[in-house]
Amino acid sequence: MMLRAAIAYTALLGLPGVIALFSFAQGAGWKPILVGMPVILTIFASITYQLIKELRALGREERGEPYPPTKRGLWDEE
Repeated sequence: MMLRAAIAYTALLGLPGVIALFSFAQGAGWKPILVGMPVILTIFASITYQLIKELRALGREERGEPYPPTKRGLWDEE
């Protein structure tokens, strides 16, 4: 699990690097990187969310606690 997160974070760090490489090669500067930052930050947040979710599930499994019950809709029968 930690290896998968490390690979995801490394790949995410490579994304701005590749953008910077092509940007500076064409003389565009930092602007393409700054334009892409919301997407990069969204991907970072999703990787972090998934890692935290998996760590909490692993801790719950080690303690022997049951999984949280599935949420039902307002009109579902019990």
